[in-house]
Amino acid sequence: MQGLPPLRRALRLRELVNIKIRATPHRPFKRAIMAGTLALLCCAGMVAPGPHAARAAPDAIPLQPLIDAASPGQTLVLSGDRVYAGPAVVSEPITISSDGEAVVTNGSDRPALTLAADGIVIRGIAVQDGQKDPKKPAILVQSDGNRLERLRIKSQGGGIFLRQANDNLILDSRIEGAHPENPDEPYSRRGNGIDLLASARNVIEGNTIVHVHDGVYAESSNETRVRGNVATDSRYGYHFMFSAGSELTDNVGEGNVTGGMVMAVEGAVVKGNRFEKQTENVNSQGILLFDVHRSDISGNRVVGNRVGLYVERSTDNKLAGNEIVRNFIGMQMIQSDGNRLQGSLFAANVNQAQSTDSKDNVLEGNYWDDFEALDADGDGRSDLSYEIDPFFLRLTEDIEAFQVFFQSPGLPFLAQMFRADTANWLRDSSPLLEPPLESPETGDAASGRRTWLPGVLLLLAALTILYRWGYKKS
Repeated sequence: MQGLPPLRRALRLRELVNIKIRATPHRPFKRAIMAGTLALLCCAGMVAPGPHAARAAPDAIPLQPLIDAASPGQTLVLSGDRVYAGPAVVSEPITISSDGEAVVTNGSDRPALTLAADGIVIRGIAVQDGQKDPKKPAILVQSDGNRLERLRIKSQGGGIFLRQANDNLILDSRIEGAHPENPDEPYSRRGNGIDLLASARNVIEGNTIVHVHDGVYAESSNETRVRGNVATDSRYGYHFMFSAGSELTDNVGEGNVTGGMVMAVEGAVVKGNRFEKQTENVNSQGILLFDVHRSDISGNRVVGNRVGLYVERSTDNKLAGNEIVRNFIGMQMIQSDGNRLQGSLFAANVNQAQSTDSKDNVLEGNYWDDFEALDADGDGRSDLSYEIDPFFLRLTEDIEAFQVFFQSPGLPFLAQMFRADTANWLRDSSPLLEPPLESPETGDAASGRRTWLPGVLLLLAALTILYRWGYKKS
């Protein structure tokens, strides 16, 4: 009966109901219960299948013959109420779209769709991929100038992989790893959402990626443009390696181990992103820069992470206008030289910054909400510099267990005792008295500073009244 179409299967079930009722005439109560149960099953068989039921649908239409029958430049429209069976290879420049949201299922060990020709358009379909190997994708792109948009992919393996594929567009799609209800699923069992290898000038924009290994991973893929995406519940939200001239702009990363990881890159732009709540791992950071050079990291909002901005072995970068608030450690800089940090806001961090073995970095015009500034000439900048003491970072590098003493009252005393050469300390030469950016975290502090003088005057007036009318009369 499994091989029958849904309607015939329902009729056959109804016949079985009648047979069963006739076979048990002396048990009316049990007969009624059984009839009702089987009737419900009949009705369930008549309901349109959901995504998971579609995967096992025996009447799925093979997709490959439909693709092979399409001529170059033709549009193949899949019916939104039908299920199609992959895998399929597209070897001509055609458009595949749906008049609703057609479902393509795949139970093989090959990609559900492989794009092997230039100029293919895939639009508005759902892919239910049953592979379990994280190294294998639901969609494999091996050609140039293709457009993938409004796709919905759920895969136990990878999502969309590009291999030596240039100038492609991946737009407004959703990629979800298997078992999103299990946040503790090991990252090793998850594939990457969008994975690029040796692929240049691709644009990835407006996508949502959930519960994967890395949301967007680009290796040896120069000039990759990643804009306006959301990546959550993954290892790295966005991961660039050996990819010069790449751009990461206006994206969101939340609840990952690390929001944005940029490694061994030159000339990158990391701008206007928001990275929040990367806290669940001892290595969690909002933005991680490792071996990054001559890049622009500007206008990012880094909030509520274990480490907001982590910079290691990176040189000659511009870090400007970033908002670094409510992190456990605002910024860590290790073995990094010649960087310029300007116009950024550090507020409500448990520890504003830490730095070791870093020299010739220029810090000026940043706002530090824990700094008692002095502005004698009224130019809005402190005449005293803000110094970043590396004592605690050095202490915990050798013995990590000393982290339990973080912010303990004895640490400032120890830091003064072991205060060494300060020539290579990070030092903001002219800290701002007012925050350069509008932020809820700094609003109270700024307003408090503005009301400090009136408060003092009120206190003096109250003491004067008490003295004149209380003490003198007694």
